[in-house]
Amino acid sequence: MKAKALLIFCGGLLLMQTALAEPDPVNGQKLFTHSPCDTEQLTAPNPNITDIASLEKEVRQCDISRNINWYDDEIKDVVSYLNQTYHKFQ
Repeated sequence: MKAKALLIFCGGLLLMQTALAEPDPVNGQKLFTHSPCDTEQLTAPNPNITDIASLEKEVRQCDISRNINWYDDEIKDVVSYLNQTYHKFQ
């Protein structure tokens, strides 16, 4: 019984590690470059993109509409790349 509890605890720690990981803009660049997303819509000035939250919303919309199926951490990587390279929000 102790082994099962330890296994569940360790699994939880691994999930927390993934959730707390910093976004990776290098991975975001790879994902975005090879995606069918409308590049100009996400990189050029866009009145719908005014901060990080709205940028993430637009990336998620692309993910859904193009049926890309990125994981949450991959979306955050793409958002990090787009923000670092184009938008420069704080």
